[in-house]
Amino acid sequence: MTYLNFPAYTEDITVAGSLLVDRVTRIYESMLGREPFAEDDLRRFPGLISKVSKVQLIDRLGSEPNIVGTIHVTTSHVIFKADDSAKEIWIPNGLIGVVERGALSALGSPLTVRCKHFLTLTFLISKDKDCQDLFETLARCARPVNISEVFAFENRERRIEHRMGEVRRGWDRFDWDVEFARQGIGTADKQLWRVTDFNIRYQFCDTYPEWICVPSAATKQILIGSCKFRSRARLPALTYWHRANAACIARCAQPLTGFSARCVEDEQLMDLIAKTNPSCSTVFLVDTRPRVNAMVNKMQGKGFEDVRNYANMRFHFFDIENIHIMRTSLQKLLDACQRARTMTEYLKQLEACGWLRHTRALLECGAFLADSVSKGISCVVHCSDGWDRTSQTVSIAQLLLDPFYRTIRGFQILIEKDWLGFGHKFDDRCGHIGALNEEAAKEVSPIFAQFLDATYQLMRQRPRAFQFNERYLIEIHEHAYSCQYGTFLGNCDKDRKDLHLSKRTQSLWAYLDDRHDDYLNPLYEANKYTLLSNIDFHPSAIVVWTAMYNRFDTGLLPRESTTDVTISTLEHIGVLEAHMAALQARLAELKAALGKQAVCCGVMVDSGHSSSTSSAASTSVPHKPHSCEALNGLCVNKEAIARQDTQESGVYDSSFAFSEDSTPCPALRWQSLRLAEECSSKNCGAEFATRGERRLHCYRCGKIHCRRCITITPDER
Repeated sequence: MTYLNFPAYTEDITVAGSLLVDRVTRIYESMLGREPFAEDDLRRFPGLISKVSKVQLIDRLGSEPNIVGTIHVTTSHVIFKADDSAKEIWIPNGLIGVVERGALSALGSPLTVRCKHFLTLTFLISKDKDCQDLFETLARCARPVNISEVFAFENRERRIEHRMGEVRRGWDRFDWDVEFARQGIGTADKQLWRVTDFNIRYQFCDTYPEWICVPSAATKQILIGSCKFRSRARLPALTYWHRANAACIARCAQPLTGFSARCVEDEQLMDLIAKTNPSCSTVFLVDTRPRVNAMVNKMQGKGFEDVRNYANMRFHFFDIENIHIMRTSLQKLLDACQRARTMTEYLKQLEACGWLRHTRALLECGAFLADSVSKGISCVVHCSDGWDRTSQTVSIAQLLLDPFYRTIRGFQILIEKDWLGFGHKFDDRCGHIGALNEEAAKEVSPIFAQFLDATYQLMRQRPRAFQFNERYLIEIHEHAYSCQYGTFLGNCDKDRKDLHLSKRTQSLWAYLDDRHDDYLNPLYEANKYTLLSNIDFHPSAIVVWTAMYNRFDTGLLPRESTTDVTISTLEHIGVLEAHMAALQARLAELKAALGKQAVCCGVMVDSGHSSSTSSAASTSVPHKPHSCEALNGLCVNKEAIARQDTQESGVYDSSFAFSEDSTPCPALRWQSLRLAEECSSKNCGAEFATRGERRLHCYRCGKIHCRRCITITPDER
């Protein structure tokens, strides 16, 4: 078991209210590559963990008996291990959402842990004092006071050495110049836009990137004036330029108009944005808020643009609710998914939560933007501060417009640009920090999760247009909350630079790169879809994403998904075809060797081995791909040929023998995904946490194993 230097505190719940601060020497270097936890580790590293024994894990659906085990609490994880080692659950502290205590009963005190990735665990603890202490410990671990306390700063993974020093993989994934050049900005015949360092060192807007793209004709005075007139100084800036017709999508925050204020510089900047599109002088100004909400903001000195002051502007409002409505809506959806006892009750709660209605509103706004841009009409989008609903809608529009963003790498670029770059407040919205702070809880909202949900709805309707599958979205969602990687820490780009995250933490993109094959969509057709149009917004077309919200309810999910079966089948075919090609190449070598020997000797020496080899060569060269029986036969002949080295006398050429390493025989039958609930390795036997977790087939034996038991890449296998 491998450990690394890791400063940690633990809380021993056997001493009420005490906090034991310890320094431990080592902890797992890979979260998903960890080995099963052993009691010997506790004795060997007594400062690593404090524990509660004889805790019962209650099955939420009541279909399984309670599991008795031990809870271990560390500064990085909460770990439940069954006494019989049949079950082991690891929860990063960053994923702990709500901890609830139930009423004391004769059986003990119930403690419910609701996680941000929608896992719900209920424990039954015999002693009320132990339950209270564990409750306080988990509540504290779930809400660190300072961002530097999260596990990302201690997560150690392999590094890449660079001539200029140590570079962490994934942190160079996005570059503003490269992305805008890919879109077509800066080409010789189109100099209407320019990338500028106007906001260098974040001197005008601390929630914008240092480099922004603005109209080439916009002077610094115009940009400064617009900053002063926009909420949080978030002036209109380009996020997407449509190469086909020069239409664009720009984003900003609401203006500080009140009831009568205006700004000449802001009006000039809007006019310059309109002039960058030579095919259409009209610009759609899209306010994603309900009109009533925008009117209320006018009383606070904010609001929306006055149509009389902005020439060639057409206003459109979309009724997308605020962060508080979305937070309540998701909680009601989870209650419906996890607590409804009958179908009637479930449908009533589903309708009342409004989550599907809110998701449809996002899709409708994104589709409106995409349709407008595809027709040559530029759009400027804002909500209140321009970092929540604006990020959602412009991202959806770009998914519909640009097939690059529907690839695995392109989706990362989209998130880097419109979420991380333009200042979506991940710390606040995901609840990364804020212990003992009730105000911080009001800032939490599933804005990013809702965008991923909307992406999934598009994938359902256009499954061949996306390179990635839903597992990719679920993985990103989990690690946006887990705090294991630095990618989603901080509220803006300035925060991430101030914290030196690229030097002190690991990038999530590097982790996803290592598992690239897990996220591939086997139905993807790269060149078939450009613009995604005619999206169905009928209520029946927007569905609950059960693989996300019921991710850990295995009884409610299919025992095998179509995507995984397709991937497994294609992988198996590829293995057999590669083996067939290797056998054909080997047979060609044997033929060539036999021909040379016949020429040199004139007559083939009958050693017994030569005749059997010639026979095998003549009968085994197929005119069509090998069947399973043919491959089986070759495996048997391989052993027979190898044995004749010692059993026969006469002339023997060692090149005739097959090498076990050079031509390994793959399994002809692979274990069904439907029956795979745990790793097939006798030394592991780890249970797969969810139905969505990737199950890997061993090419040699055909059985399913977990990732830590198959440590080599698919190419190496």
